[in-house]
Amino acid sequence: MMITRMVFIILFFTLSKVGFGQQLNIDKIRREYAEAVKNDDLCEHNLDLLNESAKSTTEKVYLAAYEILLAKHVGNPFKKMGQFKDGKKHLEELIKENPNHIEARFIRWSVQVHAPSFLGYNSNIIEDKNFLVKNLYKLPNEEAKSIIYNYLKGANPYLKGAQIFSSTELKELAQ
Repeated sequence: MMITRMVFIILFFTLSKVGFGQQLNIDKIRREYAEAVKNDDLCEHNLDLLNESAKSTTEKVYLAAYEILLAKHVGNPFKKMGQFKDGKKHLEELIKENPNHIEARFIRWSVQVHAPSFLGYNSNIIEDKNFLVKNLYKLPNEEAKSIIYNYLKGANPYLKGAQIFSSTELKELAQ
């Protein structure tokens, strides 16, 4: 009787964790991407969710993005650099496997535009910018398309030189 009760309790807690665990909401994670740069709790929370549940390429792209973002919140410079490099490697592998994945190219563009120059991670900014201008309209998820367009449009005043989206490019992005 005691063993049956313990088995039931163990089974209940196991099923509770599986059944009642948080669902991965990629739209929410996508919306919170820019905010996670400033909010370490949000960044860590979304990273944990993605680590547990990321299966699709898009989910894995955001996992890499949040891995990179976490570096911003790490205090130790050596850990910060290691965290950044791990996330960057993960993102680059995903892009190598999926070179036409629009959100992967957006994430790389946003990371490279904002990464400090001493990291030397900036060689694809113009390539990814041009890719986004030509392909954003192909993204089937309208909310994702809107989030990315608004991010790009909002970042434009802070960009320099060839990174700036012209009015023609912004119109093309808005399709």
